Amino acid sequence: MPITDPVSLSEVENSICEVLSEKFDVPRDKARPQSRLLKDLHFDSLEATELFLEVEDRFGVTIPQSEHMNGACSAVFNRSDFRIADLAEIVYLQQGSGKPVRRTSWRGHQSVPQLEINNPFCQLSGRWESEGDGRLLEKIKTDQQFLQYRRRSDGMRCVLVPVARVEVGTDSPGYDSDVRPPHGVKLDAFLIDVETVSTTAYCRFLNSIGCVDQQVLLDWFVLADEDDRIEQQLIEQNNQEWRPIAGCEHLPMILVSWYGANAYSLWANGHPWNDYRSEGETPGKSFLPTEAQWEYAARGPDFKEYPWGNEAPTAERMRFSQHVPAATYTAVTIPMEPVNSSNGMSPFGLHHMAGNVWEWCRDWYSPDFYSTPEATLQNPVNSVGTGVRSERGGSWVGPADLCRSSHRRGRAPEAKGRCLGFRCISDMSAIG
Repeated sequence: MPITDPVSLSEVENSICEVLSEKFDVPRDKARPQSRLLKDLHFDSLEATELFLEVEDRFGVTIPQSEHMNGACSAVFNRSDFRIADLAEIVYLQQGSGKPVRRTSWRGHQSVPQLEINNPFCQLSGRWESEGDGRLLEKIKTDQQFLQYRRRSDGMRCVLVPVARVEVGTDSPGYDSDVRPPHGVKLDAFLIDVETVSTTAYCRFLNSIGCVDQQVLLDWFVLADEDDRIEQQLIEQNNQEWRPIAGCEHLPMILVSWYGANAYSLWANGHPWNDYRSEGETPGKSFLPTEAQWEYAARGPDFKEYPWGNEAPTAERMRFSQHVPAATYTAVTIPMEPVNSSNGMSPFGLHHMAGNVWEWCRDWYSPDFYSTPEATLQNPVNSVGTGVRSERGGSWVGPADLCRSSHRRGRAPEAKGRCLGFRCISDMSAIG
């Protein structure tokens, strides 16, 4: 029943704990004000969104999204220590704000037309054994504007993004302060994957590296037995062979941590995957894109709201706002698009550079990084550990605003989300 009269902070805390117990099956003794949503309760984007909507309805308040409005929606991911008590404080202060008036993109299911997929799927299954000739990348004949290469380890098509002076961030209204100040940086040319890494390619990685300790797999993507997201895991092991769940072969590899993404990026580029816990600031220790590389690859060297420009997104252009409150999913019913569908297309021909799934980046996330001298260096990367890694692009769960090319967010590197995947970059020296 909705709470209409003002209540004390302790009553807000208790009510939110009851919501967690009743609606999310969190044992009541674990739903405590000091419980951290990510670290202790292992919430991901989907569960956090559900919680915010449920709390808004129960208290008749609007939970701010933006950090400059004391918002929980950003803080819950950017702060791995975000507690139930922190959410309760926001709700307490928002009492009297009225029922949500700006959550239609969270609450309303976007009607998506059936899109024809004209792009062949070329990520490989099976196993990869290096032939020892040193050629990791081979040039592809294409009529596209930018050169393309095929990475032999996984079959991924990679685009050569040219050297440029790039505008990063924005001072446009409606953005959080972490995207300010806008600044120019010089980026060397780099190769970036045309598509998000698929379940098929990730299984190829697992099958190629052989037997791996269970703790390593838990670091990467395997969920604990009590984790109810197991129903949405898109790959399985059968007779020592990893393979996608039937019907999920072309979907993004999700529920993968930064560590699992980094391990793949090293393997795909011919480097030892064992260094997957590397901090990522040493060249050759990570082949995930930096935030600056990702933003440039998403929309080009100059500021645009989205990869295609400043026009509002449509269901034909981008996969977003697909989650229906209280909906449950299996592996084959998660409303994602195949990695090779033509949504969120960037000027460089990259797929899903807006929406579908968030993508891990190499940097440590800091809301103040753009104000530091390091942010304006050539090929900038935030190498100062913060406990939170950057992610970009938005997803099928949330609203369009989160899918804007300059929008920044972070998550603990061990986090695994049902709307979180990755793509890689490749070393220019590997061009044969």
